[in-house]
Amino acid sequence: MAVFLSLPPKEIGTTAKNKGYQVLSEKFLMPLIDDLPEKSSMIGDKNWNPSDKFWTIKVSAKNLRYITKDKKSPFTLINGKMGKGEAVYTVPDKKPIGIKFTTVNQSKTNTADQERGSSFIFGQSLNNNKKFKSWDDIVADKDTFPKLVRLFKGDVPFDWLISYYAQQKVLLDEVQPVRVSKFNRDGGFMDFITKLISRKFKITKKDNWDPADIWIIHGDERQYINKIEQSMEGPHQTIGELNDILRGMFRRKEVMGVSLKKTGKVAYYEEVNLSGMIPDTKNYNYDVPMTDLIAMFNIEYPDASFTQDVKIKVDAVDDNKTFTFQIKANSSDARNGSNLKFEPTMKGASSARLGKAPVDDVCDILKEIKSTAVFKNRYQDYPGTIEEFKTHAKGEKYFKSKVLPTLLRGSSKITTDVSDIDKVIDNIKTSYLGKKDRGTNTRCKLMGLDFFYQISKLSDKERNEFITDMVYLAQKKSFSKRPDFGPFGKIF
Repeated sequence: MAVFLSLPPKEIGTTAKNKGYQVLSEKFLMPLIDDLPEKSSMIGDKNWNPSDKFWTIKVSAKNLRYITKDKKSPFTLINGKMGKGEAVYTVPDKKPIGIKFTTVNQSKTNTADQERGSSFIFGQSLNNNKKFKSWDDIVADKDTFPKLVRLFKGDVPFDWLISYYAQQKVLLDEVQPVRVSKFNRDGGFMDFITKLISRKFKITKKDNWDPADIWIIHGDERQYINKIEQSMEGPHQTIGELNDILRGMFRRKEVMGVSLKKTGKVAYYEEVNLSGMIPDTKNYNYDVPMTDLIAMFNIEYPDASFTQDVKIKVDAVDDNKTFTFQIKANSSDARNGSNLKFEPTMKGASSARLGKAPVDDVCDILKEIKSTAVFKNRYQDYPGTIEEFKTHAKGEKYFKSKVLPTLLRGSSKITTDVSDIDKVIDNIKTSYLGKKDRGTNTRCKLMGLDFFYQISKLSDKERNEFITDMVYLAQKKSFSKRPDFGPFGKIF
């Protein structure tokens, strides 16, 4: 029978007792549950049968340390077999019974299910009057947790429980939607708006216009759809007009698009593109010297390769924020090549992924600013093997004679851990033969370096303008060159 992780802590002890294991329940599990440092960070296998080799109970890393090392833990009184992220004990009872404590791994649930989990918790909090005062309360609530378990198909990682609590708290505190609202992620308004912008404005990727993951809808969804449809009839409507309609609906709390990011214990809220003001990045820019472009070339073992990414650090002094763009493969597991993605993380009061910058827009704006600065996000244009590197148009000769001299010497120097050109070339060749290259790793590094080389063709002012544009693009914040992003709230 498959492991089905759905038992909250209190039911773990009760289950052991009901199956006849009183010593296990009263001497081990119940005292443990009372003293755990993170009381709800414990989920047991509901399908456990005493005839099984052991009973799987998942806990947080902090709880596992307590179970295995703290003198107050009853499990330190008996011998256990320790492994990486797990501990197995044989507890004496009417029959010896095996207990396996293991940490919860990073969720393998897809993004859609994670967002459905957010919508569900929002609905429980707003419409079903659930008073979650901590993420422990989500686990303890018998009307909430079993349904969340079904959404996650049996295992709700603690980091997602923490995030769901933080998300719903900031939703109630900051967004303050009207009660008796519904949360739409699939079908309905989401389907309508996605098809509308594709048909009317040829925007095939909805998130490149408005990254709302859910729509909070108060009242009759159909009336809002009808209103938008009527307003968009005819040949001359613009995406700006649609944005104005959605801004009005958002302010009246009729239809509110919300972008969701996984959070830590504290979530933050920001409204984006709701003021209607469009910044001009020609006049306001972050200061980004070439030394804030970063590429590392040291070979790491045992993989015998270097990291595939390059980075751009952006210090927004006036905003008291630091953005770090990681430029790497769109699919890190790809074999034989992957195009790049440009994804910044904001650091400051919190760390948050801001969303991917639409790469086509990045490349287009680069060329708009400087016609000779041309970058195409096409992995097929770069060598995928060491043999191709030796003869390819964008291989050894190109990087040794143009790219690396520019980036490692003179006024366009970037930050790196290897500044000798010959050494970098040697490390590129070594990396091609590394265990994890798969035709993707080293090629992505070359693409990132070529992107930096194109940036080096910009003047200081142009470079600052371009990288500021990248920050706005990633956040889907409207600015002078791309004024048509849709309005949304962001929980991060």
